Amino acid sequence: MNMIISKGFFSSMIFLILSTMSMGQGIDFFHGTWEEALVKAKAEEKLIFVDAYAVWCGPCKRMARNVFTDKTVGAYYNDHFINLKIDMEKEPGREFGQKFPVSAFPTLFYIDEKGEVLKKLVGGRDVEEFLAIGKAVAGSYDRSGDLAQLYEAGDRSYDLVLKYIHALNNANKPSLKISNDFLRSNPNLNEKERANFLFEALTAADSRIFDLFVADLKAIRKVKGDLLVDKKIEEACWNSIQTAVAFESKELVEETKTKMQLVLGDKDHAFAYNADYEFAKATADMPLLKSASINIAKRLASNDPERLHDLCNEILQYRNLDITITETSEKLAKMAADKGKSPMYLMTYAKILANNNKTKKAVKAAKKALSISEPGSQEAQAIQDWIDSLKA
Repeated sequence: MNMIISKGFFSSMIFLILSTMSMGQGIDFFHGTWEEALVKAKAEEKLIFVDAYAVWCGPCKRMARNVFTDKTVGAYYNDHFINLKIDMEKEPGREFGQKFPVSAFPTLFYIDEKGEVLKKLVGGRDVEEFLAIGKAVAGSYDRSGDLAQLYEAGDRSYDLVLKYIHALNNANKPSLKISNDFLRSNPNLNEKERANFLFEALTAADSRIFDLFVADLKAIRKVKGDLLVDKKIEEACWNSIQTAVAFESKELVEETKTKMQLVLGDKDHAFAYNADYEFAKATADMPLLKSASINIAKRLASNDPERLHDLCNEILQYRNLDITITETSEKLAKMAADKGKSPMYLMTYAKILANNNKTKKAVKAAKKALSISEPGSQEAQAIQDWIDSLKA
């Protein structure tokens, strides 16, 4: 037996392992042909996502390992897309490339059921960006027009109305009235039909649909699974927070936080703290902004210096409205500097200290930043110049 294994074969096997991992934990990739994917997309009224990759491609491997395996990514992409991985250096990748040319890897395609490219991107993406791109593409593709004509013509069948509200929701159009009207007219749906309908109909926590959803929660979990259901509830609650921000309704924020707590527990109060923070930023509620940022820092981000640093910089934008916000930003900057031990975090802390007339502490923090900077670098020189200017 020949025991010599080529580098290309080894790379292929590693990529296959990574791809297989993604099936169970994140995106569930379709293994049929391109033509079968088109048929499936049309039947399920989904778009098609294609990861056009090469086995030797580093960014391709990173996405396979870190992005496609993410549970949140998987939940969204599995629900909205038929997902394919195509090795562009093998058949049928070469055939696919004749229709959809690829010049670099990875190339990410978003294609409709007719085979028309809606979006084409080159290069790897992280979880947050990849998820945002998928939502933007799905949200911009509006199938509701033809269905609206059938609905207005009198078709109130289960399948038609379900497809219609799905299309409306994907296009970010109002669907609650149609959902409520259908449920009132069809009180005798079987358990599975009702579960699927309520899952699709749920768009906001401040709605009758949310109350019906919660009442049938056990059955919906049985049909759709815990991950999708929890994500759906969280999205509905965030939609209500966005409404609260738009109308500056603190009452709706509190109502939504209570519903989130009752339904999903929110044991670490992550939703509540983040909801308060977003509302406070949008409405310039300074007391709430200070308390919410500290709650996030201490309860949710104490081990995340990047998030602490972002919080510090975000709330500093409000110092013209409330000068005492700089005291809170100082606390956040110190937490980031202590945890991150980075010249950048330390210099942010030093500059805030200087702004708060704490010159000795500012110099001390800046000297610490200088001590961990690369000697002779532009960064080190900039820090030294800042220290000199402060002492002048």
